[in-house]
Amino acid sequence: MGDYLYLPQQSEEHFAVHNRNDLDFIELNPLLSCLICFPIEKQSSRQFQDFWNWFLNEHSAETYTTYTIYYFDQAYFEDNFEERNNSINQLLYSTTFEQQPPDFKYLNHQIHIWIAAHQSTVTFLETEKESYQIAPIFDLFLSESEHFTQTVTPEPMAQNPMQANILAALQGIQTALEQKNNTPLPLFRGDAQDPIEWLDDFKRAATANQYDNEYKFQIIGGYLQGSSATWFLQKTNASAQQKIVRWIPANIGENNTSFTTWFENKFKTPILISKWYMELEKKTQSPGKIVTKYAKAIRKLIKCVDSGRNWTEEQKIHFFTKGLRTDLSYAFWPLLALKDNPTMDMAIELAQRIEDNQRMHLRSTLPVFASAPVMALTSQMATTSFAAQTQDPNKQLIDRLTANLA
Repeated sequence: MGDYLYLPQQSEEHFAVHNRNDLDFIELNPLLSCLICFPIEKQSSRQFQDFWNWFLNEHSAETYTTYTIYYFDQAYFEDNFEERNNSINQLLYSTTFEQQPPDFKYLNHQIHIWIAAHQSTVTFLETEKESYQIAPIFDLFLSESEHFTQTVTPEPMAQNPMQANILAALQGIQTALEQKNNTPLPLFRGDAQDPIEWLDDFKRAATANQYDNEYKFQIIGGYLQGSSATWFLQKTNASAQQKIVRWIPANIGENNTSFTTWFENKFKTPILISKWYMELEKKTQSPGKIVTKYAKAIRKLIKCVDSGRNWTEEQKIHFFTKGLRTDLSYAFWPLLALKDNPTMDMAIELAQRIEDNQRMHLRSTLPVFASAPVMALTSQMATTSFAAQTQDPNKQLIDRLTANLA
């Protein structure tokens, strides 16, 4: 894909040649986005008008040339994916933008989505138009391009189920086209990048943007680069074995068709798993680090190593406790033994309570410049507050065992 940062420089040099009127150089070095070289000479199609209004509003496009129209028509009516992809690339090179646009791969993918949505809707409406009186809706969708970026609010229709379904389909497509990228989504470049961390970051950003699983799958190709982008194109090709067709498995037996499953299987390599396992083995709670942060790091590494969720609670507890600070571990094991069927969550909570108890005891032993009654009242209030928050029946035993550890 072309480098946008180079295009403004290229345009500037090209127009400087125009000023010199060096026709021979211009003929040998044409610029697809130059309106002087490629002025608009024909009436554009209704499909292009719809597209350009969407592209203008959603992606800050500024100008187009006769080649933009040509390559759009080539892409719109092309069934072969690779040919359509090449035409969209040329379309992007023939367009100028008001400001730096998103990555061209992302724009390419968005145009693929737009074409598919537009074709599906037009085909559906044309099929039903003769049987149902829906001309106002059809004209609403096709007469003015701006309806891709504005909410459709037609007059109330008769209670016809088919008309209601058509209107719902229109509004659904418009909603998808109006999706905003308020929270930036991360790119996956492969190589040494952590695929699990990237996938978690992508999910969090998509959730913040209120994307549903269907929309995540539609846009994910625009956030994959290098070998991962090539892999995704191959796995979504119509001829691919076990073709990827959804974001996550919706039902039992759909793992082989979901992006998240295939992505982890492909990019979570044995080398990375070994690296994570070694980190997990060596992970310790360093002085000054609270249990909460240490537990978060342990959870993340366990998730990376045990993506199949096959580890027992005993295994998880082992890796959590082996790196605990010595002063916590001393009181931890006798108290954990009191728990029936302990889990990692229970172990983390217990370690946090021991740590909190030690911190409170330490504060109570520090010199304070206050009268004895004030100190006694403060100590009593703190103890009462902590006791009110603690419901575990072994709380008093934990207090006694840990009070002198600080």
